[in-house]
Amino acid sequence: MKIAIAGRKGPIARAVEELLVRRGHETGEGGECAIFLPGDAAELESLVARGGYARLVLRSHAYAFGSSTKNPGLMTEERVSLLPASAPEQRWLELEAIAARHPNCAIVRLTNVLAREEGDPIVRKLAGGSAVALAGHDPNVQFIDLEDAASALVLAAERPATGLFNAAGDGTIPLKKAFRAAGTRRIPVLKPFLGPSAEQMQYNWTVSSERARLELGWRAGKSTIQALADFVASKPGARPALLQQSYDDYGLDAEYIRAWGAWFSFLRNVYWRIEHEGMENIPAAGRALFVSNHRGFMPLDAVMHLSLILTHRNRIPRFLIINILLRTPFLCNFLTKLGGVIASRENAARLFAGENLVAIFPEGIRGTFLPYKETYKLRDFSKSAFAKMAIENQAPVVPTAVVGHAEIFPIIGRIDSSFVVRTLGWPYLPIAPMFPLAPIPIPSKWHVRVLPAVPLEGLKPADGENRAILREFSAHIQDLVQRNIDEMVRRRKHIFWGRILNADPPLSRAAGGTSG
Repeated sequence: MKIAIAGRKGPIARAVEELLVRRGHETGEGGECAIFLPGDAAELESLVARGGYARLVLRSHAYAFGSSTKNPGLMTEERVSLLPASAPEQRWLELEAIAARHPNCAIVRLTNVLAREEGDPIVRKLAGGSAVALAGHDPNVQFIDLEDAASALVLAAERPATGLFNAAGDGTIPLKKAFRAAGTRRIPVLKPFLGPSAEQMQYNWTVSSERARLELGWRAGKSTIQALADFVASKPGARPALLQQSYDDYGLDAEYIRAWGAWFSFLRNVYWRIEHEGMENIPAAGRALFVSNHRGFMPLDAVMHLSLILTHRNRIPRFLIINILLRTPFLCNFLTKLGGVIASRENAARLFAGENLVAIFPEGIRGTFLPYKETYKLRDFSKSAFAKMAIENQAPVVPTAVVGHAEIFPIIGRIDSSFVVRTLGWPYLPIAPMFPLAPIPIPSKWHVRVLPAVPLEGLKPADGENRAILREFSAHIQDLVQRNIDEMVRRRKHIFWGRILNADPPLSRAAGGTSG
């Protein structure tokens, strides 16, 4: 086949031409197919308007998805772009819109191409001796080797499949660890001082290449880690030996958790003096869904659950979190490295497929901002998708009741503020003792009761589409948690001391199951 290479002449163009020749194709103007490498939009407009090519392949960029807290990570092609209208990267979307007018078009969104001349800001920073980066953020990033980028475009020219395709090396890596391996001195600065590249280094915009594998027969020859190691191997001061074989796809960092271990232990054992029972009900291995009530409008209860489960069951729960928690620098970094994952059906399925212990607070932000007088009355669990996640992924549910965490920041009033809603995503600014002037949590005593796992006896994955079953299952779990909370609150004599557990068997033993 004769294939024309149009647009920008750079490393990818040269790699594409070499690969085409090796695969027996002829290159030059005219022919059956054109591979366009941006480039000038006017040149692409002209190419599409002239016609003459039976097929068009456009090289685009995965950053066309944009960097946003709403991006769940490992995005598929159906995901809408969240690029701001003023972002320079809008040019990729403009080129895609032009190319899409061709009746036989494939658009390949490449992630960060490891060739400095290709212009990816992150790659240019890694190639230097020092680079500024965004303070309080450490997104996972992906890379693609130059040869793999070329092969994705060539396969898109050879195969008949049309539409959008992502292409990235397998795996991801936290940006800080990429800087460290490259021997690039990272200089953290605040967003206003970082310039146009700030957005790309704020949140995850990692992509899934599954569609390219299925429809183009493409898979990267080098993983993200292998490609990065080769790229920095000859760079003075680089330390590719620091790279691990793989990293968590969502940013979990076990070393980071260990570094916080002593502080978590102090909070658990000394500051909040957490009394607990039933930790043996959490499976030592295999998939399960940990479900608990949530209070305090700061995710400190999630941190304590993590510390308890890691200490007593040697497992790290993967909490499904709402995206607004990542808007705040440093908190974003903190939650991601502790294992937080943006809540989505796809992310839950991936985590369960890896036999993880997944954790969720069904009340969400609604429960977090309850006034103190309502604090131990659960909000409707059925508004959460936890039942659907559990049934579809055949994960037993481990209900958990907590008393005491509501007192660390008891909400006694509120200030309605459009600025707070717009900036933080909170429904209002809470008024609580010591907050927001001195956000020091009150050292109330916590009581945590982990109930026996609720199996999915008789429920099949298809039942996740049955609304009646979902409502019944959600109500059953909510009832278990509520009755245990009520019993614990009745036993409690003081918010700062006293024991209320290990007295009578938990109420969950008397509760019935749910059948399909």
